[in-house]
Amino acid sequence: MQLRNTIVALVVLALIGGFAFYISRQPVAQKNYKLFNLTPDDIAQIELHGPARDLVIDRAGPGLWRIVKPVATAADNNAVDALASAIANLEVIDTVDTSGDNAGELANFGLENPAVTVTVTTKDKRVLPGIMIGSDTPVGSNTYIKITDKPAVLLIGAGFTAESGRTLNDLRSHTLIDLTADQVNRFAITRADGSVIEIVRRGGKWQIIKPREYPADRAAVDQLLDVIAAARVSEFIEENPGDLEKFGLAKPAIELEVDGGKDNAKHSIAIGFKQPDASKNAVFARPGEGDRPVLTIADYIVKAIDKSFDDLRDKTVLTFDEAQVARITLIGGPVSIVVERASGNQWNVIARGKTVPAQPEVIASMLDQLHGLKGTKIVENPMTDPQPFGMVHPNLTATLYDQGGKEIGSLYVSQIEATMQSGVTTGKAATQTFGYATSSADKAVYEVLPSQVVDLENTASTLKGDVEPKPAPLASPAPAASAPAVPVVPAPPISGAPAWSPLATP
Repeated sequence: MQLRNTIVALVVLALIGGFAFYISRQPVAQKNYKLFNLTPDDIAQIELHGPARDLVIDRAGPGLWRIVKPVATAADNNAVDALASAIANLEVIDTVDTSGDNAGELANFGLENPAVTVTVTTKDKRVLPGIMIGSDTPVGSNTYIKITDKPAVLLIGAGFTAESGRTLNDLRSHTLIDLTADQVNRFAITRADGSVIEIVRRGGKWQIIKPREYPADRAAVDQLLDVIAAARVSEFIEENPGDLEKFGLAKPAIELEVDGGKDNAKHSIAIGFKQPDASKNAVFARPGEGDRPVLTIADYIVKAIDKSFDDLRDKTVLTFDEAQVARITLIGGPVSIVVERASGNQWNVIARGKTVPAQPEVIASMLDQLHGLKGTKIVENPMTDPQPFGMVHPNLTATLYDQGGKEIGSLYVSQIEATMQSGVTTGKAATQTFGYATSSADKAVYEVLPSQVVDLENTASTLKGDVEPKPAPLASPAPAASAPAVPVVPAPPISGAPAWSPLATP
């Protein structure tokens, strides 16, 4: 009996020892290791396949990606770079125990019909095993995955599910026109009535060539191009539109064409109806020609593009060469003087029969103010009534002549106060000051800063002060006979000059 017990004990010990030896020979499951030995730059193609998506993205160059399926379109390079980085750096936390009740049941891990399978092709043409993305763990924020060529269920950390779950809309480019403002060489705005405004860059300056040649307002052009360069698609509406009429794109209200970039390529966008959902403040649009999607853009982008000739033209009130100016008459309010070039940068002030040297810095300031006077906008073109703009009797009129006595042009500035209703419910009114300017060069009325009008008046008054310094106040001033006024005689008008004058009452 004792012998039999000894034999049983020895057999049990042998079994235990054998099992321990077997276990010791089994490989230890790896933890916290990279799934693939590659870098983001090694990836040439990414495929995302699943019941709700079928995306293929190809590398088009360093940092450049292009979607080739389900549509051929530019990709959002930053978004795809983030996806490539997530794949290359994907780390396995642990291998899941699939014995017992979980044996062979991939459905328990969301892997029987995975939401997405990620497949990568490297630059050296290797197709790596697909990554099947399963469900999240019941506890914690981890996710089950499985590699297509191995049976093991693996555990990964949070974050990769969001990257691999990106859709076509997430990964495609939302840039409206892929150019920076500095790359644009030409743009044209065409309206439904066929009218066109075309502007080109010439020698670093912008020039309107349609509807007629005219210098462009650099600030206005730069502002428009900055909006275009930063413009983003709000929403992709229809990939292959069959009916453009319902979007207002069969006959677009506005079409924008932009040329630029390395190959001076053409880019265009057609603009249609406002989106019915008012809360989105968006407008239907369609880029390019052919098989292009209908999308929406924010209405502020359309407002930036919807510019008139007057919006984009140069708003310099009177263009002239300062070096050609030999004489200026300044009339308005208490000022009635002539400033005349003596030689070089030396000028004289003439008033009330007196001629005295002008202060060089004041003359330079006057010329700069007249030469640089630009409107913030054109409020009327042509001016139909001078009264609302204070042009019946301007604050200041400056007429410029060249060395031969030929008139270069006249510039008129005024400042008025208008009563504005400040509130519908309160009924209160507020007074606001406006500055206006116009010239003999054209019939447009420019809105200018009121401070610019004041500065011109002050400079003119300073010049007059050189001739008529204010006398010191006397305790008992004696009556004095007033000196006869010496009228300022302007040079004769140029033959063929415009008959219109803002000084004439209509």
